[in-house]
Amino acid sequence: MAGLPNLQGVESMLQGFRATDIQREQLLQHLAQALFEAQKELRTVQSDLDDERHTRREWKRKAEEATTAVERKYSVVLIDGDGYIFQKALYQAVATSGGSKAANDLYTEVVDHLKEQGLLSSNTSNYDVVVNVYANKVGLARALVNAGYLDHPAQLDQFFYSFSQGQRLFQFIDCGPGKERADAKLRDTFRFYTENVQCQQIFLAVTHDNGYIAELDKYRYSPAQPKIVLVHQSSSARSVQAYASLPFKTTAFETVFQPLPLNTTPKVQAYSNAPGFDGPSSEYEVAHYEETELTPPASRTSSSISVPPKLTPVSASIGIPTAIKSPTPPAEKLTVALDVKTGIPINRIGQRIDLKIRPPSASEMAQFEKRIKIQKLCNEHHLRDNCEAYNCRFDHSRIDNIMKNTLRHKARTIPCGNGQKCRVRDCFFGHVCPWIREGNECGNPKCAFEAKKLHDIRDLQVDRFVPAAPPAAY
Repeated sequence: MAGLPNLQGVESMLQGFRATDIQREQLLQHLAQALFEAQKELRTVQSDLDDERHTRREWKRKAEEATTAVERKYSVVLIDGDGYIFQKALYQAVATSGGSKAANDLYTEVVDHLKEQGLLSSNTSNYDVVVNVYANKVGLARALVNAGYLDHPAQLDQFFYSFSQGQRLFQFIDCGPGKERADAKLRDTFRFYTENVQCQQIFLAVTHDNGYIAELDKYRYSPAQPKIVLVHQSSSARSVQAYASLPFKTTAFETVFQPLPLNTTPKVQAYSNAPGFDGPSSEYEVAHYEETELTPPASRTSSSISVPPKLTPVSASIGIPTAIKSPTPPAEKLTVALDVKTGIPINRIGQRIDLKIRPPSASEMAQFEKRIKIQKLCNEHHLRDNCEAYNCRFDHSRIDNIMKNTLRHKARTIPCGNGQKCRVRDCFFGHVCPWIREGNECGNPKCAFEAKKLHDIRDLQVDRFVPAAPPAAY
C-alpha cells in the first residue's frame, strides 16, 4: 500500500488546485464579457445594415422614378398674344370652335417640328405641349374688332375658352393693360423653363418686338441655348432681321398665325375736343421724328450730326421772368414752383413757349442714333409714360436720363399740331422752331414749324404759367 503524502504535500497540492480554479473562473468571466460585447456590436452592425439596405432601396426607387420622369419630355410655347395674331379664319370661325381648331393646329405644328428635328418618335400619344398666350384681353379684343376679325369684343372670350379646352395644357393669360405686363410675365416664365431638364424645346413667339433681344442675348452661350426656338410669324421683315444675330433655331407656324402684324393704326391722343386743337395728324408725327424735313439747307452736311442751336435764353435758371425772381413771400414761391411743374409757360401775348433743356452732346447724339437704328423709341411711353397704342411697334425698353433728354430734344424738332394755343401739360412736341435765333430767320422754306405758324413766336421770355387743359380736352 502506497504511502499517503504528508500533510505539507497535500497542502501544496490544494493551493495549486485553488489557483487553477481561480484562473479558470477569470478566463470564463473574460470570455463571457467578450461574447457580450461581440453580441452588442453585432446588433449595432445589423441595425446599420438594415438602415443602409432600406436607404439604398429608397434611393433606388427615387432614382427609377426620376429617370422615368426625366425621360418623359415636353415642350413649351410662349406666345406674346398682343403681337402674334391667329389666322383670321380661326377667329371668324369662333361660333364653330375656331379656338379649338387653333389649339389643335398649333399642337400639330409643334409636333411636326420636333419630328423634323429628330427629337420625337412617331408615337406622340403621350407627348405634352404646354402653351401660354400672354396678352391684354381688352386691348386685343378691341384691336381684333377694329381689324374686322371679330364682330364683338366678347367673342374673344369664346375663342379662348375653346382654345383652352382644345388641348389640356393650353391656356390664355390676361395680363391686363400695359405692354410691359405681358412682356414681364412671359420673360419670367421663359427663365423658369430654361432651367427645367424635362423641357425639351422652348418655342418663343416674340420676334415682332425687338424689346426681347436683350433678354435672349443672355442665353447666347447658355446650356439652354440649343432648346430655344424663335417663331418668325406675325413679324415684319425688319424685326426678323433684328433677331438674325441671335444663335437660335427658327421656325414658322404658318397654319396658326398671321404672316404679318395686325393691320391696325394705333391712335395717338386726341386733341379735337379742345377749341382750336388740331393734334398730331398720325403716329408718324409721334415717333418718326428723324425723317421730318426741318433742317435748314445751310446746316445740312453729310459728315456732321445736326444739333439745333440754343434758343434765346429764357432766364438764368428755368425761364421765370425777372419780376418773379424778386423777393417774395414763401407762399408765393411755392405757387411759382407748382406752376413750373404743372402749368403751361406762355409769353406776354399768350403764345406757348418751350422751357430750355440741355442740348445733347455729339457723343450722346451718336449713341441715340445707334440705338434707334435697332428700333425707334416710343415718345408716348418714354416722355409721357402713357402709350395707349395697341401692339406699339416702337421701343418701350428702359432708357437712362441722358437718352431721355436726347429723345426729348429730338421730339421738339416735330412741331406741335396744336400750335401756339397748345395747353397740353405733358406735350413733348416743339412749340418754337429750334433753328430760329433772335432776329434771324429759319432759312428752310419747307420747315414744318412754318406750316403751324410757329415761326411767328419771337418773344421767348416766360411771362407767366397758365393752367393746363383739363383731361377731357385731350
